[in-house]
Amino acid sequence: MKNIYLLLAVLLCGAGLAAEPPVNPINWSLLTSGMWEETSLSGGTLHNRLDFRLNFPALDNFGDITLRGQILDRRPLNLEFTFGNPERQITHYQGSLYHKQTGSRLLYGALDEWGLSARIRNPWIRSPPYAENHKPLIADLKTTAASTKEDEVYLYLSSPFLNLLPNVKGRAFVSAQTEIEKLTPAIAGGIDLSLPNKSSLLFETFYTWALLPPKSGSSWFSDPPPLPEREFNLYAAGILFSNSMLSISSDFALSETFAWGTDIYANFGISISMQVPWETGRIARPLTVSLAADGAGKRFVYRDGADHGTAFRTAAKIELKGSYNSLLRLGTTLRGPEFGEGFRRSSTNFYCRLPYKSGNNSFVRLTRISISADRNADNHLRITDRLYGYIGLSLDLSKFGIKTPLGVYLNGSIRGITAQEDIIIPYPIPIKPWTFEDCSFYCEFTYSPSIYQFKTRVGYSNNARNSQIWDFSTSGSVRFKQGRLSFKAASPRFPDLWNFTLSWRLEVNKE
Repeated sequence: MKNIYLLLAVLLCGAGLAAEPPVNPINWSLLTSGMWEETSLSGGTLHNRLDFRLNFPALDNFGDITLRGQILDRRPLNLEFTFGNPERQITHYQGSLYHKQTGSRLLYGALDEWGLSARIRNPWIRSPPYAENHKPLIADLKTTAASTKEDEVYLYLSSPFLNLLPNVKGRAFVSAQTEIEKLTPAIAGGIDLSLPNKSSLLFETFYTWALLPPKSGSSWFSDPPPLPEREFNLYAAGILFSNSMLSISSDFALSETFAWGTDIYANFGISISMQVPWETGRIARPLTVSLAADGAGKRFVYRDGADHGTAFRTAAKIELKGSYNSLLRLGTTLRGPEFGEGFRRSSTNFYCRLPYKSGNNSFVRLTRISISADRNADNHLRITDRLYGYIGLSLDLSKFGIKTPLGVYLNGSIRGITAQEDIIIPYPIPIKPWTFEDCSFYCEFTYSPSIYQFKTRVGYSNNARNSQIWDFSTSGSVRFKQGRLSFKAASPRFPDLWNFTLSWRLEVNKE
């Protein structure tokens, strides 16, 4: 398989070299970024990224080609500028080849994935599967070193959009990937159609196979029981239809695992956008109502080969986008152990971004507010409730001769424990007795004159054991045409523990 990928890369490069000289000259870009952080507990760590791109624009009858090389590195580095344990060092050497017009690419290295393959890896750590969040299946190189990511080879080929019928265009795409050290093939493909009335239809399929390692257990009656090395197959398909008023999405996945069983995961999302009157004689941006649901069976094994458990989740969200960049959003999510059982978890959020009008001379302006309430009642004898609030303010300092406003951000949370013997209420409605668990409050100031930005944050937290902690942080950064430089000093347990972070980003482009 490696030979096939290498041959393809040679053919692509050869096609580019054999073509007529490009109309525009070859250009390149170089990006280097990194961060050095020193913590009181774990010592120092140096992160580095070097990214070089060579662009071949407008190759005759072929399109734009970009050749990319990247090095990611993470290693211990203390204040004496000596490197620590080499076993903690992580280095990724990565390369890729892109075709701009179709999005086709050949990748080598640690990958980030989006779309169907990512949604079925572990959906319970992701947001609900709303239709507007349904991204097409694709992958790209990671930009940070990761100890849990193995190097992979990934090939994605897509045709350009072709005229299929009157007012209908379409493209087809396929992809294949596998880890370098062991064979873990994953194959995907699909069709993307552009329909009349600004509508589109996307259909995707995905398949992967693996040999899962043995799983130990305390006994055959443990959950899960000890399992031998076993074959694992995962089949998945996804569909997305969207236009200016409606979006509908759905995924379906089937896993077959030897000595464990067969089961499914499925999701569904729908989003409806409506034009509504906002002001007299004016039609506002759309009002959007979104609904989503997903669930997995007890024997479903996820894309990463792990058993993340069964669950059933529903969600609803309303968004109203108004004038002057204002936004109002209300959403709620409910989750139960499986389909047909009562919901045990919930998360509800209210967010409002207020409109900004130039010429507003108020000294204090409320910019945004957010309130969220969560409940986890998986254990009805220890129900956890949490309330979180956030307020953003802008102070006009022009009366004091300061042109740049001062941003003030206040947030706080409180968490408590309660119990309930009868019917479980999934939302955090007050139940007695209620026991205080912990709370925290933070205040942050942000000042951004010209190319500079300065931040200071002060926080306080307390818990049921009366363990009081103050934390403090201050940072400064400067932004210039070629990049950014910033420094941060933070004390998570003031004044005993201190962390220092220096980060940078520099990008040079040769047109």
